[in-house]
This record gives sequence, structure tokens and C-alpha cells, in this order.
Amino acid sequence: MATTDYLTGLANRRHFLGRVTEELARLKRDGGQQAVVMLLDLDYFKTVNDTYGHSAGDAVIRRFAQLMRDCLRKMDVPGRVGGEEFSVLLPDTDIDAALHLAQRLRTIVAEAPVQFNHQQIPVTVSIGLTLLTRTDASPDAALHRADLALYRAKDGGRNRVEVLSAGV
Repeated sequence: MATTDYLTGLANRRHFLGRVTEELARLKRDGGQQAVVMLLDLDYFKTVNDTYGHSAGDAVIRRFAQLMRDCLRKMDVPGRVGGEEFSVLLPDTDIDAALHLAQRLRTIVAEAPVQFNHQQIPVTVSIGLTLLTRTDASPDAALHRADLALYRAKDGGRNRVEVLSAGV
């Protein structure tokens, strides 16, 4: 329980950050490999809670976590790092493969409204991606880039994927 989010069963923020720290250490030690960090945010989630209630919001979060898990490999590390904010560590992944995954997940979420109390709740997600590289001074550097990419996606109209390169 100390490592998982109670609502989704995903890694909690602390556990996720620990896994990113481990992956960065591996990259620095082994070199040559790549990993990607994704940050994902459910669009207009406050409106879901305000319109349908917090139980519906919980159902949306649980359903999103399941859709995300269904798209990932066993080696990937999904986490819930905030209310409606999620993260994924994709070890041994290049940016093109991560972008393909992110676009696929974004599409699946948009095409699968959540059923709750005989209502369909539309859901979309904004996603920011960046490489985790051995030149990152700390996991925070990659997480900051992924966060900037996420906000580009939100500022660009939401329900989008944006990539921020490691040199930024």
C-alpha cells in the first residue's frame, strides 16, 4: 500500500519518482539505452466532478487507469502523481515509439466515454513526452520537460500529445 495509489492500483507519486531515479541511474551506468517519461492529464476533470459528482470522477480515474494499463507493456511503470495527473516511465523506448503509444492511448480514451449511472461521460487526455537521458542531472529535469510538453498540449487545445526534446 505504501507504493500504490488507493483508487487506481497504479504506482503512487513517491514510488513512480523512485523508479525514474532508478532508470536514470541505469542509463548513466549502462549508456546507450533510452527511456521516455510521459505526463498525462485528464482534460476538464473539474467539470466532470462538478457536473456528475465525485463518485463519477473516481469512476473516470479508475477507467482511465485501466485503459492506460491495457496499452502498456509489463516493463512500463504507470503512476498516478496527482488528482487527475498520471505519469508513465517507458524503459528502453525511443521517442517515436512513445509518441505512437501516446497517440494510440489518446484516441482510445477519446473514443471510450465512461459509463456512470446511465450516463456517458466524455473524457479526453493531454499528454507530454520527453526522453529521459543519461545527461539529465536528475529525474526532475526530465519531469520538468514532460510537464512543459503537457502544458503545450493543454495550451494547444487539449486532447493532444506534445514532445519536448532533451536539449530544451
